[in-house]
Amino acid sequence: MAASPEAPFQDSAVSGPLGPDREERVLGTFGWRQGRRLRQGAIVLATLLGCQAMAAAQMPRASVAVLLPTGPDRARVSFLDGFQLGQDAVRSCGLKPLIPDWRPFAWDGDPLALFPSGTVPSLVVAPYAADLRAFSKLAEISDARVLLPLQRGASLQRLKGLDAGGRLWPLVPSREEDYRALATDALKRGWKRLVVVRDPTTLQGEAAAAFVELFQGDGGQVLSYNETLLQDVDPSRPEQLSQLAQDLAWLAPDAMVLAAPPDGALAQALRQAQRQGEFVPAHPTWIWLLPADQAARLPSQDWPQLALKRPAVGPAWAAFANRFQQRFGREPDQLAAAGYETARVLALSTLAPSPVSSEGTRDPLGWIDPDAEVSPLCEAMARRRDGQRVRLEGVASRFDLRAGQAPSGRASTRLIAAQ
Repeated sequence: MAASPEAPFQDSAVSGPLGPDREERVLGTFGWRQGRRLRQGAIVLATLLGCQAMAAAQMPRASVAVLLPTGPDRARVSFLDGFQLGQDAVRSCGLKPLIPDWRPFAWDGDPLALFPSGTVPSLVVAPYAADLRAFSKLAEISDARVLLPLQRGASLQRLKGLDAGGRLWPLVPSREEDYRALATDALKRGWKRLVVVRDPTTLQGEAAAAFVELFQGDGGQVLSYNETLLQDVDPSRPEQLSQLAQDLAWLAPDAMVLAAPPDGALAQALRQAQRQGEFVPAHPTWIWLLPADQAARLPSQDWPQLALKRPAVGPAWAAFANRFQQRFGREPDQLAAAGYETARVLALSTLAPSPVSSEGTRDPLGWIDPDAEVSPLCEAMARRRDGQRVRLEGVASRFDLRAGQAPSGRASTRLIAAQ
C-alpha cells in the first residue's frame, strides 16, 4: 500500500518521510536525547522480543498485537518504558502481565500485510501517530479493535468519518485541549482582545485556527483587518511586518498570539521589532501556540509570555510521573503515559471474556465505561472478573475512552514574566 500524503504520521507533530526533519519534529516532542537511554532502550526492546518464547510457559498469552515502529529509537523507548511501568502495576495487583505479539512495523507499511493468513488479533495497538486510513481498513476487514496510543493532531478530525464501525480508540487527548487551556488562561488574565499572527508555512501555523475557534467560543474577541481572523506574515516581506505594526496600533489588542516556531524567522523579526519599539502598545504580551517541550525552552523577554507548561493529561498523572522518575531518572512524556495505559488496557481486556458487541461479536474493549466512577487498577480488575464495565483512574487522559473520539484531559500553562 502506498503511503498516503499524510502517512505514516497523521499528526500535527510530524509529516514527511523519515529523515532529519521528521526526526526533529517527532523526537523533539519527547524532549530527551541521552545516548545512554537509547542503549538501555535497545536492551529493553531486545529483552521484550527475545524472551517471549521463554516466558510463554509462565505467563498468559492472548490475541493481542502491538506494532512497534522500526524507528526512531527514542520515541520507541519512551513508549516501552511506560509499558514496563504499566506491567509493574499489573503485577502489583497479583496478575501476570500479558505477553502481546510484538511486531516491527515500517512507517509506510500496510498493517494487513503483517497478518497474511487473515488471522488479525481481536485487539491491535497501532504505532503512535498512525495512518488512520490504513488501520481503519484493517479494523473494518477483521472486526478488530485498534488502540491509537498517540493520535493528537488534525487526523482526529477525520476519525469519525473513517471509523463508522466504532473500532478505533484514541488513548490521549487531542491538541485542542492544550489550546483550550491557553485560551481559558488568557481570558482569566483579562486578555479578551487578541491579534493572532501565524507563519502559514509551519506546523505551528496549523494551530491558529483551532485556537481562534476555542477562544471565541469562550467569549474572547480576535481582532483583524484582514478578511480572515489570522494575520499571515512573511518575515521576508518588510511591508507585511509594517502592516502588522499599523494593525497593532489601530487595534490595540490585549495580547498577540504567535503561531510560529520560536527560533524561526518570523519570531526573530517580531522580537526585533518589539524591542525597537515599533509596536504600539510597545510591549504587548505574547501567547505562544507551541508544544510543551518547545515552550519549556522559551527565554524571558522584555514582555510577558504565556505558554503551555504541560499537555493535557489525566488526574493520576502526578503519581505516575513520580514513579516514572524514580524508575527511569527522567520526566515522562505523553508517549510514556500512552505506553503505561496500553499495558493496563491489555491486562483488563484479557482478564475475562470479552463482552458481546451490538453486532453480536466479541468486543475486547467493551468493558470500558467512560461515564462510570473511576476505579483503581486492582479494584477494576476485580470488577472486570465479575463481568462489570469499569473506568480506570486516568494517567494519559481522564480515561473517558470512546471509539472514534479522543478522550479529555487537562493541560496547564505558565506565564513567563518580563525580565
